[in-house]
Amino acid sequence: MATACWPYFDPEYENMSIRINPPRVSVDNCSCRECTLVKVDSVNKPGILLEVVQILSDLDLIITKAYISSDGGWFMDVFHVIDQQGKKITDSKTIDYIEKVYVPSISFIHLLLSILNFIRAGDI
Repeated sequence: MATACWPYFDPEYENMSIRINPPRVSVDNCSCRECTLVKVDSVNKPGILLEVVQILSDLDLIITKAYISSDGGWFMDVFHVIDQQGKKITDSKTIDYIEKVYVPSISFIHLLLSILNFIRAGDI
């Protein structure tokens, strides 16, 4: 009876691209007179657009326009947002939260250190 041998697939591999290329979020109040631009640049993964919209909605921001672009592996979204009074986002705490909410739990430096520790341990 023949046995099938499947290559080992590390479950952490899927998250590695996000760790190596963490999402970049910028809030721009200078480019547009009427609204704040929230630019999100990240590795594409299922549900990422929903996550971005959910975070903006949870902050009671109104998305007036959105430009969504993706090449399959990477995406760049630009959201035109205003607050409930129809004004730009000026609260520094809200802006800081938007810019930092996509920081992954492990940085690239930590990932490299963990790989080096794995190699030093001779586990390869």
